[in-house]
Amino acid sequence: MFPVALGLGAATCIGVANICAGYASRRVSPLLVGFWSQATGATLCAVLLLISRPPLVAGQLVWGLLAGFAGGLGMALFYRAMAAGAISLVAPITACAVVVPVMYAIAAGETPTLLVSIGIVAIIAGVLVASMQPARIEGDLARAGVADERRVLLLAVAAAVIFGVFFILIDLAPRADGWGTLWTAGAVRLSGFSVQIALLARARKRLTGPGRLAPAIITVGALDLISLILISIGATTNAYGVVTALVGLYPVITALLGVLVLGERLTRMQASGATLAMAGVMLVSV
Repeated sequence: MFPVALGLGAATCIGVANICAGYASRRVSPLLVGFWSQATGATLCAVLLLISRPPLVAGQLVWGLLAGFAGGLGMALFYRAMAAGAISLVAPITACAVVVPVMYAIAAGETPTLLVSIGIVAIIAGVLVASMQPARIEGDLARAGVADERRVLLLAVAAAVIFGVFFILIDLAPRADGWGTLWTAGAVRLSGFSVQIALLARARKRLTGPGRLAPAIITVGALDLISLILISIGATTNAYGVVTALVGLYPVITALLGVLVLGERLTRMQASGATLAMAGVMLVSV
């Protein structure tokens, strides 16, 4: 039951964080959302490190910093996609990131199972189906009239690829027991925060406070960190496969919240493509 609780807890945290991030990104610049959410996560992680003072394993910081760089870029693209399109469409497409480490493993000599192979085909087919019929997204949070959905899908696919690289890099980090995983998480957050600072500077965008959106943005940073900790703890159990499979449910939570809470509406083609991609993610994650 413990691995199940870890997986479902992490999936819920990620799903709710995505909705909060998408909500905020449609009201202020996605760059500001990324900056303040990463700042929140980095601060909380630093506090936990000061309290727990776990031992540092050689290599944790290096791989954590590299992974955080990829994660920061992926997050920027992900937030831009959610700001312009339906979150219930973007989340399942971005969740296809799980296929990247699988392809990496295949290239390294591993032989995929039948379910994984079917999952990869389903993911590719789902993305293609979802991109075949651009149409108006009738969300009450939409900034513009007709969203440029092909651009949104390209952003979501690009975010998925970069998030996939993040998963590969984080897997290369040395294992640590208990709270020792915080060193890797801290390095990830520090590097990701640096990416957000660089993107803000490049865009020459003035840094402003989160204002009335502070609760949503702080929630994003806190839930992202909690999910990372839960997954890291799951990696120390004997049922990590169960944990990762259940974490793969997060796009289901995000999509449902997008429809039920934000009132988003997708075309049948988009919904079918998102569902097919989501099913592929589940197969690959098993």
